[in-house]
Amino acid sequence: MRLKLKQLLNILDIKRIPFREDINGLRAIAVMSVVFYHADFEIFQGGWLGVDIFFVISGYLISNIIISELNQETFSFKKFYLRRINRILPALLSVLVLTIPFAYWLLLPRQMLEYSNSLLSSVFFYSNYYFQNLDFYNSAPAKYMPLLHTWSLSIEEQYYLLFPILAFTFHKYFRKYFAHFIALLLLISFLLNGLSSENNKFYGIQFRLWELLLGVLIMVVASNLQTKHLENIGIVMMLFPIFYFDSSDINQIEPKLISLVGISLILLSNNERTTLSKILRLNIFQIIGLSSYSIYLLHQPIFSFMENYLKGRLIQNNVLIKNFLVIVVIFLGYLFFQLFEKRLTKSRFVYHYLVLVVIIITIFSFRSLQTEGYDERYSETSIYLKKYFDKSQRGGVDENLCLKDPFSNLEVFCNTSFNPNNKNLVILGDSHLRTLSKAIYDNYNSSYNLFISTRDGCPFIAPIESETQASCASSITSEEYLLITNTAETITIFGGRFPWYFNGLSFESNLGSTRDDMNPGGKAFLNDLRDNIAFLKKNSDSLIIIEPIPELGFFPLEPYLGKNFSLDEAIQYEYSYWEAYSKEINSLLRMMNKDNISTDKIFCNSFIKNKCVVSDSGIMFYYDDDHLTYDGSLLILDILKKRFLTIYD
Repeated sequence: MRLKLKQLLNILDIKRIPFREDINGLRAIAVMSVVFYHADFEIFQGGWLGVDIFFVISGYLISNIIISELNQETFSFKKFYLRRINRILPALLSVLVLTIPFAYWLLLPRQMLEYSNSLLSSVFFYSNYYFQNLDFYNSAPAKYMPLLHTWSLSIEEQYYLLFPILAFTFHKYFRKYFAHFIALLLLISFLLNGLSSENNKFYGIQFRLWELLLGVLIMVVASNLQTKHLENIGIVMMLFPIFYFDSSDINQIEPKLISLVGISLILLSNNERTTLSKILRLNIFQIIGLSSYSIYLLHQPIFSFMENYLKGRLIQNNVLIKNFLVIVVIFLGYLFFQLFEKRLTKSRFVYHYLVLVVIIITIFSFRSLQTEGYDERYSETSIYLKKYFDKSQRGGVDENLCLKDPFSNLEVFCNTSFNPNNKNLVILGDSHLRTLSKAIYDNYNSSYNLFISTRDGCPFIAPIESETQASCASSITSEEYLLITNTAETITIFGGRFPWYFNGLSFESNLGSTRDDMNPGGKAFLNDLRDNIAFLKKNSDSLIIIEPIPELGFFPLEPYLGKNFSLDEAIQYEYSYWEAYSKEINSLLRMMNKDNISTDKIFCNSFIKNKCVVSDSGIMFYYDDDHLTYDGSLLILDILKKRFLTIYD
């Protein structure tokens, strides 16, 4: 057995693999999985696994090139890196520079700043770390980011930079243990991925390395072992997770493991005579496979710019548009493959071209950062709306204003003022109360002991077991609340995006939907909400519930900035959409508590009968599809002033 294992992991007889049409066909499947996923075809909700499949294929092929050349003593770092430059940079930099005019046309200043940073990070291959550290909650949604997909290219380039050095070192000094070392690194990375609960592990190379190294290990084993008929099991395992899992599983190890074991079995067992190979050799697979890199590069910018275009005109994306864009992506991908991947790389001016493009991208990006996203592009209307992109209209209370005393161990609540003779005023909810908390702070900080907790997507304080809010459950939160309420008479203001947590499906009207769906809480959520309201009523002297803020289903600033609507024109939708969406939640809230503020009476059926509006006379009430601006929160504050809160001198 020991001898067999030694033979199985031997690298000395590894020779260069010729072009394999079946692997080219697998590339086609991988890239189209990603394309259909980003086009939002429901059946391909696990299509993000196409990137993981690419990683295994890359590890397989690149390691074969390096090890075979090391065995023949023809390996050269210079030749290797020049081949990588010629293979990757002409198409990549061409796509990046071509996105600039579309970004300049379609992206708002805030988005332009994010785009410019992502442009620089893509050129210098650290975009995975840029996106890892980006605050996605307060940034544009992923589908509006033209270069989000470059994170995977950065991981590959980081791998291409490091792996040849490791391979050269171990091949020269520890040749017998090369595969053992790869297996050890693979295991460490796999365990890091499986055991880590970090949300940003999606982008870290340390969490992705095992996928690339799996390709290396499979290449070594396949060079020493002949197997048959495993490819049939492999193709089923590779494809099944793409159709079974969805975006909620994107950080889970199980779908990756199933799919990548599947591609591994194919790479181990498949040969040119199998039925699978005959299918993968079909022209459609071969053309898409050859163009897969260009298709991947182009698909996200094309989809993203179209989403931005539609968003600014309140046009709904639909199946017809999606199908058209998929065809455009494939066609342009093939064209790009012919022009940039094949011809440009052979040009004697290719390096001059690459240097020129890098200079253009760098100058454009730094200019963007200096001019706040080229905000001079916009008219007087846009200059007026600029304030609604500022933190003063979007943010809550500055964390630097949180006091250390009297409760130095507060972790969830921010205490901004404390006087033993004052009542406590507790603001408890999610980000929907954030601008309201700032308005209350500006008016009542000296009148009450103000305690604020508005965690993103976390409306609860008492420990709960609901799957949809499991990450928010914390006994420390309820302990902190009780610590506060025991010090003085307490008024609690409570609210949140409850209908979304309950329904799971995002709000939709005749003007559209942002499609930020989640797992629905359903009856379990209603029970959690009921228990938390009972907890608050029991432990505070007065409970004021801010009923859910009517949502829009679209982003309101872009239509005005695009001059598709004038500032004095109120974008509106039928109130019946919101009434139906929030019915179960509002019924529960009104049944359990009498001191409620009905926000639908503020933003709906008030300015225009039977309509919900986003603005009035140029004053914007919303800065995105579901969050109030500071100006919008002042309408709620007016009711708080009249009915509940008192200013003490």
